[in-house]
Amino acid sequence: MADERKTILAIDDDITLLNTIQTILAGTYEISLAKNTDIAKTILNTTVIDLILLDMNMPGASGLDFLDFIRNDVSYYFIPVIIVSAQGTADVIMEIKEKGAAGFVVKPISPKILMEKISSVLKTTKTKIGREPLKRKLERLLISCTAGKGSSVESIVQELEERYFELEADAEIAKICGYARDMEYKLVEEKVKQLLRNLPG
Repeated sequence: MADERKTILAIDDDITLLNTIQTILAGTYEISLAKNTDIAKTILNTTVIDLILLDMNMPGASGLDFLDFIRNDVSYYFIPVIIVSAQGTADVIMEIKEKGAAGFVVKPISPKILMEKISSVLKTTKTKIGREPLKRKLERLLISCTAGKGSSVESIVQELEERYFELEADAEIAKICGYARDMEYKLVEEKVKQLLRNLPG
């Protein structure tokens, strides 16, 4: 049985580019288009999105602002984001990776490169396990930090980093792992409790 078609949300203030992206991807993916981040948020509330293509420079809220929003909202932070921008310097790419982007495509877009990047990111995303296993790991981490069991904390952090931080896309998990490695267990407890309260399901 063929895999269900994935849905991609493309966000860019350049309507011509949005139409180009739709033309490139329409044969393979379901496409939603947004000319600004307000429209994108509305789409996220009504449509299951598997991947986001995001312009970095837009009027109003920038792409980086929207990336921060995605990575700090537990309803959406599992969605991989590929930045599409003409600013392809090493510093820019490093910045967007630090903010949790899963990839980068330089404008003007090459259809072949865009398709390859999307396929690669979606394939990697399939290896990520679901929310219930994540919640169990976070609960184990919370118990271990409360008990001050350093060796157990280290083991759980390693599991979290291997399974959830592999796309450099899960900002909250990355922060929690960093606090745990620094033995800031009170901060870990605070962040894990907040995450568990907000995780859907």
